[in-house]
Amino acid sequence: METQRLAVAVMHCEKCVANVARHYEELSGVAAVTVDLVGQSAEVTYDAGRITVDDLLHALDDTNFKVAVMPEAGPHPFAADIAADEAERAAKKAAEAAEAQGEAEVRKTGAAAKTHAVPDGEGAPAADGADGSAEAAIRLAIEGMHCANCAASIESHYRKTPGVIDVAVNLANNTGRVVFDPAQASVDDMLAVFDNLAFTAELIPEDAPLVDERRRAREAARAARDRKVFGISAVLTVVIVVVGMIPGWHMGAGGALAGLFVSEPTHVQAMFAANILLLALTVPVQFGCGARFYKGAWGSLKGGSANMDVLVALGTSIAFLFSLWITFLPVVTGDWSSHEALAINEGMPYFETCAMLITFVLLGKMLESRAKGATNAAIESLMNLTPPTARVLRGGEEREVPLAQVVAGDTVLVRPGEKMPVDGVVTEGSTEVDESMLTGEALPVVKAAGDAVTGGTQNTTGSVTVRALRVGADSTLARIVRAVEDAQGTKAPIQRIADRIAAVFVPAILIIAAITFAVWFFAAPVAPDERVVRALMPAIAVICVACPCALGLATPTALTVGMGKGAQLGVLIKDGTVLETMGNLTAAVFDKTGTLTVGEPAVVACDVPDDALRLAAALEAKSEHPLARAVVAYAEERGLAPLPPAESFQAVVGEGVRGAVEGREVFVGANGDGAGSVVSIDGAAAGRIQFRDEPKSDAGATVAALQRDFSVTSYMVTGDAAPTARAIAEEVGIAPGHVFAGVKPLEKADCVRDVKGAAAVAELEAVAGAAGKDEPGTAPRKAAVVAFVGDGINDAPALAAADIGVAMASGTDVALDAGSVVLMRNRLSDLVVALRLSRATMRKIKQNLFWALIYNCIMIPLAAVGILAPALAGAAMALSSVSVVSNSLLLKRFK
Repeated sequence: METQRLAVAVMHCEKCVANVARHYEELSGVAAVTVDLVGQSAEVTYDAGRITVDDLLHALDDTNFKVAVMPEAGPHPFAADIAADEAERAAKKAAEAAEAQGEAEVRKTGAAAKTHAVPDGEGAPAADGADGSAEAAIRLAIEGMHCANCAASIESHYRKTPGVIDVAVNLANNTGRVVFDPAQASVDDMLAVFDNLAFTAELIPEDAPLVDERRRAREAARAARDRKVFGISAVLTVVIVVVGMIPGWHMGAGGALAGLFVSEPTHVQAMFAANILLLALTVPVQFGCGARFYKGAWGSLKGGSANMDVLVALGTSIAFLFSLWITFLPVVTGDWSSHEALAINEGMPYFETCAMLITFVLLGKMLESRAKGATNAAIESLMNLTPPTARVLRGGEEREVPLAQVVAGDTVLVRPGEKMPVDGVVTEGSTEVDESMLTGEALPVVKAAGDAVTGGTQNTTGSVTVRALRVGADSTLARIVRAVEDAQGTKAPIQRIADRIAAVFVPAILIIAAITFAVWFFAAPVAPDERVVRALMPAIAVICVACPCALGLATPTALTVGMGKGAQLGVLIKDGTVLETMGNLTAAVFDKTGTLTVGEPAVVACDVPDDALRLAAALEAKSEHPLARAVVAYAEERGLAPLPPAESFQAVVGEGVRGAVEGREVFVGANGDGAGSVVSIDGAAAGRIQFRDEPKSDAGATVAALQRDFSVTSYMVTGDAAPTARAIAEEVGIAPGHVFAGVKPLEKADCVRDVKGAAAVAELEAVAGAAGKDEPGTAPRKAAVVAFVGDGINDAPALAAADIGVAMASGTDVALDAGSVVLMRNRLSDLVVALRLSRATMRKIKQNLFWALIYNCIMIPLAAVGILAPALAGAAMALSSVSVVSNSLLLKRFK
């Protein structure tokens, strides 16, 4: 008989335990099953001659539980899933508690802030809709968007669709995310929105990247087609400009062409022949190369909005039709000998204007697409970290299979120089692994049997065998990529400025163009026969120089580059709103254990007798709590190993653990005042244990930098007694008055609310003082922004209560779902990096919006007064979008 320990997640209750046990007991060859609800694991004793470990791994295939081999050391394979589940349940519980207690409830220590307390639960992540209904979300790959109005049109149609809760369309990477109520609408209903629009969309599977190989191939084909179309347009435009604008060439070509039909052509006939040649060259450019603008304009108007294509199509069409009238005026008048037929612009059409406008806009769009593609470079580099194939051992044979076919439980062989294909644990061999993509550390880390490895890290020296624990969409790297992709699909509040402008942009430009034409036609001091030409050219220039694209790209491109850069630096900012809010941070509340401190406390004092300590350590051996590990290590140091087995183990949240050891009832837990742990045997006190947890090396520098560089006040919350808590706070630079001691886990959210209320009062008084007011209440209120920084697993209510939840993560054990910001490298100093990146990204967004707005504010008047020719207006419009995207790409240099 052999015993195999398995990780099983996520189990919630005794029914789950019974379900798991029943499935294993039904397997032929299984002798015994023990399921641990607290440890989210199961121990199965089985006959190796009748069943295998693979049989055990697939025993729960018809359930919702995940199963993997439990490693001898390292984190729980499904720690992220457990964290996400606990966070969701705790957030719901916190929200229910806040609703029951009312918004006015605060802790006694924060009574002074009652009047100004921020409503409970503000910023809490909701798994349900506002009315308690369930939510579903889909991701879309959208084709055919050209400017901000396109994105706004799609969002507008979705908001009119019953059941839609939220929608965000990202012009930078041509994607969208729709949140809807599945009780009111289906996925088909969400896709049907595009039936009445000029755009096309397809569903992106939940476990697929936003940009897969198929979509890359389509985009590459489209880029090649765009280059071909631009090339044709450019060649024809050069010929049109040469013939139409170089002195002597126009009439020379016209005379030669007319001479084929008339022996001695008149000036008018030569002019007509030349214009017909220009017309023949312009038609392929106008209606062939420029067909995309007509199609886009028609689709936009049919959908009830007007986008950039409307402006381009309208401007070039007006110039083309006017040129057509000039060309055929001799035919209309029937006069081929006098200059009456050349009354308008001396018979010279504006075909070169049409061709140059379309060519310049095509060039701008091509450059814009290339630049937009570069904004996703960070995501692309992360996605390329994992190899496409893996070598696995199946049936005693080594096989090379696509990575998508590797399953949890597979044995994977990794040779020197190769990348780890999966998250797992080393079972054989030893090596050094370059984990700089996760930790930023340049030095490789030694890995031996029992050590955890992460997919995408580089194996450097030795060959190892790895048991796969997390693969595909469950792997750490995939979850990082997905978190960044989701973040890039969100909107920052500042984008509302661009959205409001985009909603009225095209109609406003058309009105300005009409006014421009009217002013020039009726007020310009020119001859009556020149008024149409003088009025039409500035109006066309106004239409063609206006650019809504730059406004639409200003925010999403900066967000895409900034969040991608953050992922490369180990900082995941999971929402555009959070990124903007971080720049206004006023206070940070730090959990102590594992956040400000290393999270590995050691026993510094113990008055528990050895016989009682031995029983207490045996019970603590069943727990994963850091204090439990410290007790076990201390007992082993005192020579009390081996420890007896514990039975009826039970963990009581916020209190401790209890169980039976050698027939005696043992309890180890908090003693009420937060000063270490108390041990009791059969209900009688046996003594107390004191612990000490060293501060992290960068804790003090981080607290100092927050205050010095960002004026952020730091607080600390802990379950330790006040003297111990104040000692740690003093070491890291937190004021004694900013320490919450003796706090139970579920009370941390109350502390966050206290800080939010106190910070609001402080901001209020500061504003009042600056204004010279006697009463704080008379000053304009400035909102306080509070972050909670914790380990992301036990701190879910506090993370939900804060404006910004910052989850610390370590290596492969990433609580990606626990906080709105995740510090991947488990470095406290990365909080400062997150703040600096937030402010750098917001600076880029503001710069982009400024240049997009100032461009239109300067260029439109220049076009209106006739300084800017229509062809130059088209070139300026094309380059404005490129400049905005290029400015966003400068964020790649952030360090």
